[in-house]
Amino acid sequence: MQRNYNYIYSKLVEEDTDLIGHIAYSFYKKSKVEYIEKQEKEGNCLTDTDLIAFNAFSSSDCAIQSYKAKAECTLQGFIDSLLQEELKNYDGQVASRQTEILKDIIKPLVPSFWNTIAIGVISSFAFALLIVIFAVIAEYGNSVVTINVAKEQTKIHREK
Repeated sequence: MQRNYNYIYSKLVEEDTDLIGHIAYSFYKKSKVEYIEKQEKEGNCLTDTDLIAFNAFSSSDCAIQSYKAKAECTLQGFIDSLLQEELKNYDGQVASRQTEILKDIIKPLVPSFWNTIAIGVISSFAFALLIVIFAVIAEYGNSVVTINVAKEQTKIHREK
């Protein structure tokens, strides 16, 4: 008996690099396996002749378009998922790199611990000196101070 070949592969796969066609062919094969398993569960032992109706239906233009559409949706879903994952990875890398760049920019602008201590001590000393100067001006601001220097004694006379 001559075998009944189905030429659906050549209808679905246009060339070796046709990814959608290969995925569509896998959907066809899945349908065929499910059909055969269902028939066997019902107690039918299928022959090539019994598969003629299935082959005719699965080779129809409508079925071919359906397999290809399902393959396109599957591939698009895979690509979308892959791109979302890559985008998340890229966002994480960008944020990490941005943090490193900002640290490199800020580091020279922030004084070290000991420089901060020295700046604090110097500014405290300058502030205390200003307070003393203001106190002296406030105390002696309206007064006239005369200093008489003689050989034997020094006399400071203060008038208000």
